[in-house]
Amino acid sequence: MDLSNIPKPILYASIGVFLLVVGYGAAKHVPGLNSSNEPNNDNQTSKVSDSKSVKILVLDEDSQQAVVVAKVTMESEGGVDSDTTDNLGFFRVQIPNTDYVRIRLSKNGCTPYNQNINLLSNPDRPKQIILKCSKTNISSPNK
Repeated sequence: MDLSNIPKPILYASIGVFLLVVGYGAAKHVPGLNSSNEPNNDNQTSKVSDSKSVKILVLDEDSQQAVVVAKVTMESEGGVDSDTTDNLGFFRVQIPNTDYVRIRLSKNGCTPYNQNINLLSNPDRPKQIILKCSKTNISSPNK
């Protein structure tokens, strides 16, 4: 197609409109670029946006050391997930999107923990839970 016969102002305007349309279309598909809170269901087979990964650190109240191999249960309206803390005192679970989650922690020699945690406060930072444990049970597995 020969574009040399099109007057330059019309050609430049057409190119500008084309670039705006392409740029807008691309911007609509970049996660986090637009402020829409509606999920984008285009060609999605899984509901990744229906759950949230939460990272939590469990520390001993007195020593501030990691509490390892503590049993963790998280409950929300959408279900229950459980795990144990790793060798650094962290655990990560996948839970349905909700404001609050009930966390239960147990480990021999530690006072049980049973509280609701607000997931909306600093959602990208690990949450911290403090347990009261005897000194011999902080870094040793459940017996």
